Amino acid sequence: MMTYREKIESRLHAAQVNGGAAAATPRDAGLYTVTGRAGDRYSVRVFGLEEMRCDCKAGQYGNPCWHAAAAFLRTIADRTNSTNERATLR
Repeated sequence: MMTYREKIESRLHAAQVNGGAAAATPRDAGLYTVTGRAGDRYSVRVFGLEEMRCDCKAGQYGNPCWHAAAAFLRTIADRTNSTNERATLR
């Protein structure tokens, strides 16, 4: 049986294989759309770096999914880009 950490690492890897941060399209502050492998679209709400919720089947049961991992990667990328842009403007 996988530990929770192993599940998260596995979902992050799956997110990277499926497009990484680019797989998550921002819709609103903290809300992303991620298109699954079969073409279904899922909504992922990011409540910070510790909590994400996806409306896919796994997410409905509180399990980590690659859709939430992709939104997490997008959140990190956007924060990093924002920080870099502010540093450049100084």
